[in-house]
Amino acid sequence: MGAGDSTVDSFPTYADLTQTQGWAHAAVPVHELDDTAIGETTLPRYTEGALLGVGGMGKVLLAHDARIGRDVAVKQLHTDRELTAEERARFMREARVQGQLEHPSIVPVYDIDKRPDGATFFTMRRVLGRTLHAILDDLRAGNPAARARYTQRELLTAFATICLTIDYAHSRGVIHRDLKPANVMLGDFGEVYVLDWGLARLADDGTPAPASLDEPVERLSMTGELMGTPLYMAPEQMGDPAVGTAADVFSLGAMLFEILTLERLRDPRAIYAPPDARISVRAPQRGIAPELETICVRATDHDPAARYPSARALQEAVVRYLEGDREVAQRKQLAAEHAQKAKEALVRAEAPDADFEQERTTAMRELGRALALEPTNPEHAAMLGAIIATPPRAVPAEVRAAMFAEEQMLVRSGTKHSAAANLMWFLFLPVVIAMGIRSGVATAIVLVPIGLASVVAVLAWRQATVTYTAQLAILGLTLFGMAATSRLYGPLILVPTIIVAITIVIQAHPHAPIRRAVWAMGAIAMILPVLLELAGVIPSSYLFANNQIVIVPQMHDLPRIGSIVLLLGAGMGSLIVPSLFVARLRQALTEAQLRLHLQAWHFKRLGTS
Repeated sequence: MGAGDSTVDSFPTYADLTQTQGWAHAAVPVHELDDTAIGETTLPRYTEGALLGVGGMGKVLLAHDARIGRDVAVKQLHTDRELTAEERARFMREARVQGQLEHPSIVPVYDIDKRPDGATFFTMRRVLGRTLHAILDDLRAGNPAARARYTQRELLTAFATICLTIDYAHSRGVIHRDLKPANVMLGDFGEVYVLDWGLARLADDGTPAPASLDEPVERLSMTGELMGTPLYMAPEQMGDPAVGTAADVFSLGAMLFEILTLERLRDPRAIYAPPDARISVRAPQRGIAPELETICVRATDHDPAARYPSARALQEAVVRYLEGDREVAQRKQLAAEHAQKAKEALVRAEAPDADFEQERTTAMRELGRALALEPTNPEHAAMLGAIIATPPRAVPAEVRAAMFAEEQMLVRSGTKHSAAANLMWFLFLPVVIAMGIRSGVATAIVLVPIGLASVVAVLAWRQATVTYTAQLAILGLTLFGMAATSRLYGPLILVPTIIVAITIVIQAHPHAPIRRAVWAMGAIAMILPVLLELAGVIPSSYLFANNQIVIVPQMHDLPRIGSIVLLLGAGMGSLIVPSLFVARLRQALTEAQLRLHLQAWHFKRLGTS
């Protein structure tokens, strides 16, 4: 079959349960053999079975070797169409190169021969497994079984074996030139195979191998122009097929990028665009370690000299990561780069036309990355703490929303306490009745607004949001009722105590307009009854004679026991209800202060740990 036909990776799975030991890895260069070494068999050695794959130049069959008594894979040229000399030469090159590369991760070639009808074939070991291409497709599709079976560590371990296999081939003077996931197979028992050596180039042979006449769509190569798969091909290979080992290193880097991101390094619509292997930019959602990103970037550098010097060096970098040997110097360097970006963002934030908050966000993000790489760096921690401690120029919408939610919690609590305090007045109604009511109108003027304030408070408390209108209505009705209580003992007894208590409590309200409105209403509620009595608009509640103040009842009689009970009860209510509200407010403030101090303590430890 042609080198462009990815026949093995299109096979149904096939297996070999034998274990070959004692591989000889002498660095003997691979060499060409003369075609006269191949004879024509006359014995029915191979019994052909199922068709495993077919391509432009040939096909692969499952066959039984009668001499050895084993099943093998047979790759043979087509007999039903004329093949060119170049196609035959490529077929023989693939068999000989693969056959001379004796490595556990390279499928061994057992035999090269001809059938009685003249069709050339070679036999290979049966292997069982799945191509890396199929595995990555399953992972891209979110297959649960694939995710459980092929973890990142599992695939990186297999990738390290691939790198060593290619390094072995390089030591034998062979450059693969078509490394990609479709040409890698993972076995069910930890085996890793590098397949399809049809485009392999001998390092001591400057003559390019012939181009394939029947390339699969995925290869995206053009006859006679590109040797390999552009999606995974090194930039220099696109212009000259006579590449060195650095081209295979690039292809390995492209495979590593796809293993980590489940995305191809190159866009099929822009094959010639410079590849970008920065995983943090291309696929930040994957959360790949910076060390692995660095490996990908170096392996796929546009300059061959800047890549890893060998496939083994690439393997060693991956193994260091797997073994937990984090490169401290590299982490510090990356952390310093992120910190520098943070400093630059802070400088840009001070520009007159800059988006201040966006630049601060960029700085915090970069410092977060720096601290993730180097958690013990006190300078980075101090910078981050300083940014967080500096308030923004304008309160963000999210913060305003959170503040509003907390304010509503406070307002709803105050509304509930207000309803409870107002309803307490009705507890004294039996006492007032027992004392003897003189004016039903005066009594109604006290109880009706207080009752309405209680009803509005209860209704508002049951809502998700207590509006400003509802709050002002509750407070206005309450203060009106408190002013009307001047008909009990006059405007100078009990009334000032209650109004002062209400006004002081409302000064804890989060909105200044409400605080100012209540202060004004409280002052009016205290002063207006006095002015009305002085002006004679309403009867006076006091007589002044012989250095004595005599209370003149207006709303009810003033029996001794009843008056004491009413005055003492009202005074206790003015003490208890505001105290409960203020105590709860103080507790909330203490908790907020504790959270702030704990945050400061955490930042201090972050900078000194």
